[in-house]
Amino acid sequence: MDHDLLERVIVSPVAGVFTPIGDAVRRITAGATVGVVRCGPDEVPVVSPFDGELVDVCAAAGERLEPFQRIAWLRVA
Repeated sequence: MDHDLLERVIVSPVAGVFTPIGDAVRRITAGATVGVVRCGPDEVPVVSPFDGELVDVCAAAGERLEPFQRIAWLRVA
């Protein structure tokens, strides 16, 4: 089985400054909010579209992100 097909990426919905929510958990469910991106006066939630095991959080707290920039990646269980 090709392992590339078992990995998914959570990306930033907008440009702005990233803030993770709480401590990183190992198991993420689809619809879970993993952080927010402050875009001007708005805070846009970063929601996982996938279920999976958190492998890595690529974005640091306070990091300025571009739209669709990788925030985290999951391995599909």
